[in-house]
Amino acid sequence: MKQIKKRLLVLSVFAMMVMSMCVSAFAAGEDTSGASGTSATVISAFQTGFQGMASDAMSMIAIIVPIAVGVAGVIWLARKAMSWFKSMGQ
Repeated sequence: MKQIKKRLLVLSVFAMMVMSMCVSAFAAGEDTSGASGTSATVISAFQTGFQGMASDAMSMIAIIVPIAVGVAGVIWLARKAMSWFKSMGQ
């Protein structure tokens, strides 16, 4: 029963997303008056937004990777030390 509810929820969310995209696409397609909602403006806004997200993601990765490598190294070293001490105790 839980799987059916979960699938129904996923399908309904997907259907809502598709319908909202269709409505916004039709609204942008019909607007040819040169207002701020033209398709060229929308495309430009999306491109600018995605470029900003990509640059932000790369800067976050550049900060996180050295920290993650250091933490992974400490964990690996601790495990090796523990196994070495266990082997010395036997």
